[in-house]
Amino acid sequence: MTELRPVLFVIGVLCITAGPLMLICALVDLAADNPDWQIFVLSAVLTVGFGMLLSTATWSGPFRLSLRQGFLLTVLAWVVMSLIGSVPLYFSSLPISYAGAFFEGVSGFTSTGATVVSGLETLPPGLLLWRGLMQWVGGLGVIALGIVLLPFLRISGMQLFRMESSDVSDKATARVVVLLRQITFLYFALTVAGLFGLLALGLSPLDAAVHAMTGIATGGFANYDSSIGAFDSFAVELVLAVLMFLGALTFPLMVLVFHGRPDAIWRDEQIRFFIMLVLAVTAVMSLWRVLAAGVRLEDALWPTFFNVLSVISTTGFASDNYVAWGPFPEMLFFLITYIGGCTGSTAGGIKPYRLLLLGKMARNQILTRLQPHRIVRITYNERIVDDEIVRSVSAFVWVFVLSLVAFTAAVSACGIDFVTAISAVSQALANVGPGIGPVIGPAGNYATLPEAALWLLSAAMLLGRLEVVVVLVVLSPAFWRR
Repeated sequence: MTELRPVLFVIGVLCITAGPLMLICALVDLAADNPDWQIFVLSAVLTVGFGMLLSTATWSGPFRLSLRQGFLLTVLAWVVMSLIGSVPLYFSSLPISYAGAFFEGVSGFTSTGATVVSGLETLPPGLLLWRGLMQWVGGLGVIALGIVLLPFLRISGMQLFRMESSDVSDKATARVVVLLRQITFLYFALTVAGLFGLLALGLSPLDAAVHAMTGIATGGFANYDSSIGAFDSFAVELVLAVLMFLGALTFPLMVLVFHGRPDAIWRDEQIRFFIMLVLAVTAVMSLWRVLAAGVRLEDALWPTFFNVLSVISTTGFASDNYVAWGPFPEMLFFLITYIGGCTGSTAGGIKPYRLLLLGKMARNQILTRLQPHRIVRITYNERIVDDEIVRSVSAFVWVFVLSLVAFTAAVSACGIDFVTAISAVSQALANVGPGIGPVIGPAGNYATLPEAALWLLSAAMLLGRLEVVVVLVVLSPAFWRR
């Protein structure tokens, strides 16, 4: 049986850190004379109290997490934080069921951006800020997950990015602490820069803060039902596009840029592939809109680029109802839902590096069929990729596809049409937010879906954020045997 005390101690600390965030929202609601401030105060007291009791009861001196404990902590952290996120939403003035509140909490902390809330313009400011804070904190947690925990757990091919800091020596631990501190500072600095940029463009402090946080977190929660289209401003979209782009890049490499290595970004094969994908899809879709839909080139380029970047980076901001552009753009938007941002970013999805490796695996298969005695090795960033990593990537993609099929069947069984079901599950597993179709497209939301579907999609969002395999390992009977 896995020793639970270290895991529960860390969970208790996470609960304690969530309390002050709720108090900030309480102050905002109090300043706006909204009675929901009491809900945030009560939620903060309960969360901090529970966290203190849990951490005190499970403290047993310095500890190091084993592999099993790492798996369990990874899953429990996101589940518990999602539960915490749902508490003020459920007890607030929102007309929302607990299934909807939990869905919103999961969507927040996994930085997905799917929502069951409509009439966002009329929500109390504290709730809007809480939605933004959930995604901002969740985005930072995703970075830590991608550069520390998942490489340490050696699953889904993430060991390709295992640093020296993933070792167990004290020196290595000190290095990873320094790196996380630098990434946190960079994350905070980019958020503040986005905040002041949006304030300079005339946005209210609340709108600027929430959209800066959800932009860098590639989360996509907005303060308006029409998302970014409510601002109808090229300048606002430009600032958010920069935030989305940076949020989808590898943060450890961006730290190297500030250490005097400006070439670190462009030399990374994954980042180059990500940029080329965004530009290629934008070019193809813009050309189709010009030739087939009669849209002027100058009117097609920027809206297409913004929305393509938003979906590929798994942010989910929408400046237009892009599913109304035509069947070909709708199909492309559905396909790019799966791509995602780079490893070590706040984005979800399959990740460009996996697509790169899959492409190289296919190429090698063709070459070895033509020349059976030829030895071809897969490389990434000019380094040979171990066979274990190749197998891990193949297993991840296979499990991702099986999860997509299983969840789509389950959601369809709730009485939902196939297009909505497969789109909803796709965005949940890829942590994108808006899907396609009239129900959950960029002009809709998830409020009309039955509660059973919301529970299933909540599970799919957690599964996608935790790289699928982590959850399956914890749920397997063998995990709980010594």
